[in-house]
Amino acid sequence: MRIGTKTAAASLAAGTLLSAAGLLTATSVDASAAAPRSVTVTMTNKSISFSTGTALPAGRVLFQVKTAKGEHTLQLLHLHSGYTKNQAEHDINAAFGGDVKAVKRVDKNIDWLGGVDTTPGHPGKVAINLAEGSYLAVDQESNASMQFTVGIGSADYRTVYPSSSVTTKNNLFHLHTGGLALPHEGWMRYHNNALEPHMFVLNHVKQSTTKQDVRDYIASGSQKPPSWGLGDSTDAGVISPATTETWHYSLPAGKYLVACFWPSKDNGMPHFTMGMWKLVELS
Repeated sequence: MRIGTKTAAASLAAGTLLSAAGLLTATSVDASAAAPRSVTVTMTNKSISFSTGTALPAGRVLFQVKTAKGEHTLQLLHLHSGYTKNQAEHDINAAFGGDVKAVKRVDKNIDWLGGVDTTPGHPGKVAINLAEGSYLAVDQESNASMQFTVGIGSADYRTVYPSSSVTTKNNLFHLHTGGLALPHEGWMRYHNNALEPHMFVLNHVKQSTTKQDVRDYIASGSQKPPSWGLGDSTDAGVISPATTETWHYSLPAGKYLVACFWPSKDNGMPHFTMGMWKLVELS
């Protein structure tokens, strides 16, 4: 995701996200066979595939995401029973248009479970707890999607150990590594302790970038990339309240803007424009 190019509805490819959501059901699958240490996810503009097929055991699933071409962002989600694909599609588009009632319906009826982006030669890695049920994997950058099911079984996913931790509360980011610094690569535990879904987007910025530069950009209402923005970025998808993901990232050292572009349930504005951002140092 890039500031100015993937904010609002485009940042989630709203119409695409739920193009296959009508396939979701409340059924489960018997995935009693032991799972591999990780699940390899292959993404293209047309398809998403898991090395395990469309069924896997419940537990803390480690996904290793790769692509041969372009940029792709894996997002996992679950629709609540009774909330249809058409309702979700309509509400997401309306939510990113500022419709507060639609934002509240989306927040209530969709579980956003996180994800990670990937580019050729730079696989993404994310560990997410999945309970028994039906899920949807989508690509935020294309029309690709797939349904998969999680069943009760004997899982043996590889354990990961985070080197940093970030939480969200009161629509603010809280770093638990001391000060405003994060490692430039490693596993991060990201937990949403707020009352709304949130994104975690890291955008590389010029070292000279100040808080006032960011405030001025927000005040301008621009949808173009800011002059102080640089090319490197990564994101961990969207997570709902009380949800945790542990994801791996690797970026050049330097100054970064951490931001969330999810629409507020109070006024429909992106959280970024309401102050949900931080300038941090990756070292």
